[in-house]
Formats: sequence, structure tokens, C-alpha cells
Amino acid sequence: MRAQALKRLAFIILSSELGQYQAQLPDIQERLSDNLRLSQVPIVHAQVFLCYRVLLIRQKPQHIVSMWPSMVTELVHVLLQIEQQLSGTTNVSDDLKCDRNDQWMQLYLAACKLLETLCTLPSGYLAQFQMCHWAFVNSVAASNIDSFVPFASRIDRLLRNKYGQLSTHGRKFISASLVNVKTLTSFSELRSFFLALATQNKMRALTTQFSFDKEDQLRDAHFLNGSLSYKTAISRLEHALYVDFAEHWQL
Repeated sequence: MRAQALKRLAFIILSSELGQYQAQLPDIQERLSDNLRLSQVPIVHAQVFLCYRVLLIRQKPQHIVSMWPSMVTELVHVLLQIEQQLSGTTNVSDDLKCDRNDQWMQLYLAACKLLETLCTLPSGYLAQFQMCHWAFVNSVAASNIDSFVPFASRIDRLLRNKYGQLSTHGRKFISASLVNVKTLTSFSELRSFFLALATQNKMRALTTQFSFDKEDQLRDAHFLNGSLSYKTAISRLEHALYVDFAEHWQL
């Protein structure tokens, strides 16, 4: 019931004009916080992430400042869970059991889609995200004295250890974007996404060189670096939400 109510709320906001529900934001924030605090069901938390994605494109950045602490905290919490799942002592049966747990896998996908939303919106549009961007994505070259490794690099390394390097064929044909992904059945399906975020600084450097080999570029990785115009980014993110709201649609 809670999950369906949150999904309806997200759909109503998505159907509105920019800033239409600004006056109701305190009530919306309270409802989201209550669901995060009172419910430990992963499908409910996944719908909260869906609401966050809708609010990011239907409210002006200055109007959702108060939501950033809970949004970032929940995102970090789920990314840490993904890390723990990938780094834990697992055998084949454990992995298959995890992959069959649909609700948890959908929560992991919902968190990744929220991260993609944040990375797709134009650089500088969300000042709050720019301040913590370094914690999630490798957008600049790391130095030897850096002590913190972004989530993208850590999860990408764990995925490579578990499933191996992404092949040339995979880099060319598997989209780094999760826009058209409705369900997640295995962590291996996130390899291209996290590889794109983990190598973002390298791809930017390569594109400035005349010797750039297009085979080194991951398919659709350029959508995740904040280089799209606001109009194009919103259109793309709206499409991703339409995919999620459609009951039986997997592209």
C-alpha cells in the first residue's frame, strides 16, 4: 500500500508543471521521510527514490535544498549495500539467491537511476550535488594523496573482480545508461553503468586527443557527464520515468 501510494504521488508530480507543487513540498518531504523511517521494506524505499527523481525535474533546485541531506544519505546507504553484496564472501548459491530477491534488486536499480539522474542534469544546475559529486563519480584525475575513492570506482572494481572485464563487444553494444532498464536481475547488468562513471575523467581526457579511439568509448556514456542541455536532459529523464511507470514495458 505504501509503495503504491508513493508511486501515485510521483506520477501526480510528474504530470504537473515546473514548480506547481512548491507550496506542498514540506508535506511531500514529511511523507517521504516517514516512509523511510517507518518502513524497512525495500520496495517502499525504491519508490521514495522514484519520487526524488521526479522532484529533481519538476522542482527548481533552490526549492528542494531541504531534501538533499536525506536524499544523499539514502543514496549512500544503498550504494554501501551494493558494495557489501559484491565484496562479501559469496558462493554461487548466495549469488543466485541475491539475484532472485527482486525487491532488493529493484532498490539497487532505483538508487542507480537516482545517481544517473543527478549525473545527467547539466553540470552546475544542482549546486548541492556539485559539492558532493566527488564522492560518487571520478570526474577528475585522482592524485597519489587522495584518500577517498568514489563509489563508482569501488563498485566498478568489485564488479570487475566478480564478473571480469567488460568485453569490446559489451562496451560497444551495452548501454552505460539505465534509462531503458526496468528490472535488474543481476549485478552484472550494472557493469557498464559503473564503468562509465568510474572512467569519466579518462574519457574526457581522451576526447581531447586526436588519437581518440571510439572503441574505447562506452555506449551512451556521454549522457552521464552533465554535458547535455537542460531541455535535452529533462526530456531524457522524463523518458526514463515513463519506462518505470509503465507496468509491462522493458526495452
